[in-house]
Amino acid sequence: MSDDEIIAQVRKPNNDDDNSESDEDEVIETSKISNSDVSECFAKGLMWLEQQTDSDSTELRLLKQLRDRTAERRQSCLRQSKLPFKPM
Repeated sequence: MSDDEIIAQVRKPNNDDDNSESDEDEVIETSKISNSDVSECFAKGLMWLEQQTDSDSTELRLLKQLRDRTAERRQSCLRQSKLPFKPM
């Protein structure tokens, strides 16, 4: 390849089949984790930490705060914030 061909190849958008495999490998799909799942995980983590003999009160306090925060968010999502409007 000449220098001009190399430059043209580099500047060209990555629509080639050669590059599609490497692009697909880099795509990471993330799904939103529900507040309920997070709350349950923190509760289990807190139970585990309380069973450890080397657990620190600071760690326990932090984990309790995180558990409480997720529980509040879970409750706020379960509540209906507005009544649906039904015209008569």
